[in-house]
Amino acid sequence: MLEKEIKILDIDIEVVQKQLLDFGAEKTFEGFIHDVYYDFPGDTMEDNKRLFRVRQKWETHLYTIKRKRVTAKEWWEKGVKIADEWEREITDVESFRKVLEKYGMKKTREKKKHRVSYRLDNQEFDIDQYDGIPTLLEIEAHSSEEIQESIKKLWLEGHVAKTFGSRWLYKHYWLDYSYL
Repeated sequence: MLEKEIKILDIDIEVVQKQLLDFGAEKTFEGFIHDVYYDFPGDTMEDNKRLFRVRQKWETHLYTIKRKRVTAKEWWEKGVKIADEWEREITDVESFRKVLEKYGMKKTREKKKHRVSYRLDNQEFDIDQYDGIPTLLEIEAHSSEEIQESIKKLWLEGHVAKTFGSRWLYKHYWLDYSYL
């Protein structure tokens, strides 16, 4: 699946949730997410603009492989982050982790966050709360135009919008990221 997304920083959670519900959005998830990232020694996946993640979302475990589609310069010009994303459910997470390690992959970093997710008109809206970071909204849609329309509809045009991932989010707020 082709993922196009943007993060809107420092939002008022109550206002955004009310707006989404008023527009008819459906709440699809609320809970904690724990992500553990894996790579081969020497960060070979990361060097090739890929990432491998194991996510716990309540009782569900997923593995995700992402490949960045564009350079940071292109992200800036297009205004959204673009990546290929493959995600599948894991039924036996411990066995899966052992297989990753057997093939030489190592845990490289991890993060935890509280997320509330909404769906509206084929768009995903994720309100994320990390320790020490102001609440943010991640908007994922099929096109950058849809994302920009949603930003206007939610009256978030004056907010800082970023295309970076969670590591740069932590750096943006001068916080240490959990490297293993």
